[in-house]
Amino acid sequence: MLFIALLLMFAAMATFVISVVPVVVGRGSLALKQNTARFVYKYEAVLTDEQIKKMQKMFLLVPVLLIVLTILYAPPELKIGAFVAAVVFGILIPRLYLSFLIKQRKRKFDDQLVDAMMIMMSSFRGGLSLIQAFEAVVDEMPEPAKQEFGIVLGENRMGVPLDESLNRLYKRMPSPSLQQMITAILLAKETGGNLALIFARIINTKRERKKIEQNLQTLTVQGKIQALVMTALPLIFYGAVSASNPRFFDGMKSSHIGQMMLLTCGILWLVGTVIIIKISTFKDT
Repeated sequence: MLFIALLLMFAAMATFVISVVPVVVGRGSLALKQNTARFVYKYEAVLTDEQIKKMQKMFLLVPVLLIVLTILYAPPELKIGAFVAAVVFGILIPRLYLSFLIKQRKRKFDDQLVDAMMIMMSSFRGGLSLIQAFEAVVDEMPEPAKQEFGIVLGENRMGVPLDESLNRLYKRMPSPSLQQMITAILLAKETGGNLALIFARIINTKRERKKIEQNLQTLTVQGKIQALVMTALPLIFYGAVSASNPRFFDGMKSSHIGQMMLLTCGILWLVGTVIIIKISTFKDT
């Protein structure tokens, strides 16, 4: 009788696995492909193919890795709080890294813009057209300027109006200098003008602006040091107290109220850190 019951249970489990698991896996795979397609469509013009593949892996693996580490190594009394923190940080870390990559690319493009405009200025003085000047930039500049101006050329060859392509470039890589360059190109296209002379003025303005930005960055160093100290202070305090009295925080860790207090402190610490960094960071507008 027991054998028959076990056999029926095994058969039911096998039927469930055979019928349900493929459906779940198939839907999960489809959802993953759809999310991947949306991700690639959104960021393919901002990141390189290698960076996109890396970010896809991070969005998938980081949350799973943090949750697994929490299940394996978190103390029993901190399981719930650690699990919530693992989910939050698993979602937050890839997004922060993605934001860092995009900002880094935009900053690099902005730094390359002076060299790109100098190449175009030399092309104009040599009698070349605007499209030929863009081609010279694509031939001589490294990434990301090479890719961005290549996209403008590709759209122009496909029949997209130049003003629309340049506006798309500005949406991908917003920069005051790029806005001035695009405005000069569009005005020269409509009313005429010496683009080489206009570009020379924009380059001088960009260089002076860079000097001012460097001075501002120097002046905000003190604020950044204060942000680092204030961020590290709670961790240093916790480590120092735990080193002198390892059981000092046991009461807080073992009670539900204490766990909620620790979780709240961690969230407030993170929010405070972000606010201090925002205050002490110069933002180019």
